[in-house]
Amino acid sequence: MGNSVLNIISKCLYPVSLYLRSITGTVVVLFLARYLSVYDYGLFSSYRSIATFCLMFANLSFADYILVSSDKNVKEIQLKIGLFILNAILLMLLIFFGSLFSSLEMKVIFALVLLRQFLDSTFFALIFPYFQAANKFNVISYVNIFYTFVMLLITFICYVNKYSLYTFLILNIMLGVINFIQVSYYAKIKYLRAICHFKRLFKKIDKTIVDYAGVTLCSYLYNQIPALFVSTYLSKEDAALYFSAYTFALIISLLIGAQVQKMVPEMINATKEKITKIISFNVKFLMSVNALIFVFFFFFGKPMLKLLYKNPYYQNAYSILLVLTISNIFIALAGIYGAYLTASGNQKLKVKMQSAAIVITVLSLLLTYKAGINSAILAYFLSAGYIGFSYTYKAKQILKNLAD
Repeated sequence: MGNSVLNIISKCLYPVSLYLRSITGTVVVLFLARYLSVYDYGLFSSYRSIATFCLMFANLSFADYILVSSDKNVKEIQLKIGLFILNAILLMLLIFFGSLFSSLEMKVIFALVLLRQFLDSTFFALIFPYFQAANKFNVISYVNIFYTFVMLLITFICYVNKYSLYTFLILNIMLGVINFIQVSYYAKIKYLRAICHFKRLFKKIDKTIVDYAGVTLCSYLYNQIPALFVSTYLSKEDAALYFSAYTFALIISLLIGAQVQKMVPEMINATKEKITKIISFNVKFLMSVNALIFVFFFFFGKPMLKLLYKNPYYQNAYSILLVLTISNIFIALAGIYGAYLTASGNQKLKVKMQSAAIVITVLSLLLTYKAGINSAILAYFLSAGYIGFSYTYKAKQILKNLAD
């Protein structure tokens, strides 16, 4: 009995730790919105959106490429991770120096947001293939739990003492540097060795990386173009409104993230029966959870926004929250079937469908840009709906033709 309980906890620990970390990200943004001015919150949200867009070039699905192209060979994965993380650091530095010549209002704040995003997201994503290949989900789970706890502590201290955005970012970066050292040690990533073996590793990078890069680039574009439109075209107050809703709607996408990370390695070279069972379970489980989240937002979204954001202004985000939540349900469905497309080596198909989603997004914005924030919401909804249906249809088509 005791062993059964421990096995259940062990299997659930990673998804739970990732959910905790994802929810913590939402809580952090929530507390920032409660004590920062609407302008400062809009500034932070806008800069984070721009930094996320810039940093996508540091991880164009390279984590999936590292795992699949190395056929889960741990030693090769460690070397490739070192190479790609060094490449990401170099790119981050180039973005930083480039921002000095931009028209950004507060360049120091942007630089800090950029570094925070790298340590909080890009680094963790690139190093994760080691834990997948070595099947050390518990180790990264403990790291996530530690990171979550300290992040919450930092946020609480900043909230109580009403520290500035600058101080908040510095404390976050300090935590990120500690985790960079800690996780690199656990994963045994030898960055100097990666530099020494640069030529050999570079030669091992085959042309399939273009497919992975294309998928991520297209995905970021159709997802982030509306956010970039809001960040650059609209007022910071409108940006605050959009991102206050987007933060909660994103909970659905965050839930699918943990499952996809586990689904991809499970479906590589798996039988048709096993793949079908994995997809079926995740569709039933995740869509049920997502439906409950939407129902909760429908009935309690407005009082929730008023209670959590404190400022009555954020109640105006209620309708935005509902539309973005429905959009993210479509994206979550695409994530499940997209995991199979990745595991089966069909990244090219995803590029074609995502390219179409980008066209839909851009056309929608061009035709309705005078509608302001509603234009961004519509573009996001249309592209998400297309991706959800097209991924599902294509994956089912491939599975139907797959030999038993």
